[in-house]
This record gives sequence, structure tokens and C-alpha cells, in this order.
Amino acid sequence: MSAPRAAWVITEDGKTWNLRKFETPVRIGRSDDADLVVKHDTVSRIHALIEWRDDAHYVSDNKSENGTWVDGINLLAGQDGVLADGSVILVGTARLKYFFDGVNAAQFAARRGTEG
Repeated sequence: MSAPRAAWVITEDGKTWNLRKFETPVRIGRSDDADLVVKHDTVSRIHALIEWRDDAHYVSDNKSENGTWVDGINLLAGQDGVLADGSVILVGTARLKYFFDGVNAAQFAARRGTEG
């Protein structure tokens, strides 16, 4: 199995998370025990998971109350979604953006900073 590629997730508040800093699965949720903390009312304590396998990152819902979507597709129980550069992840109604290209991540983060 290959080592996870460099990848970043950017939250609505502009925080940039480097996925290489975490063991997989990476836990997304509103709890301080999550790896990627998203403080939003529609996000469960540990809402979703990001895993590395078959040379790609995949996201899955962790039995959340408000669901998880990848690029507009609702992930059902036991289903996961492969992440591509620029993928949009919705956890509840909180919008996250996934990048494996560092230049794209930096440009997006810079735009978020100037847009408010």
C-alpha cells in the first residue's frame, strides 16, 4: 500500500488542514476529539471519515444525523466517495473543499481570505 499523497481540506472559515499530519482515518466533526474540527450546528461529533486506499482519498459518513455529500452525491450507509482535486465535501450543511494540488489549495485559501 502506498503512502498517502499530500492533500488539504479547507473549511468555510478558511482554516486549511494538511491531511498528511494525521493518521488515517482522518475524523471530521465538531468535537475537539476530531482531527478536522468543524464547529457547525449540523455537524455531528465525529461526522465523517477520510481514508487512504487504492492510491486515493475516500470520504465516508460516520452514521451522522445530517448526512455527508461528495460533489453533490449523498453518501448512504456503507458507501464512500472518492475525492478528486477540488471536490466539495458537505458534512451536514458545512462546506469543505479538498485539494491534492498545493497550488490550487493555496490559491483557493487566498481567495477565501479576500472574500471574507
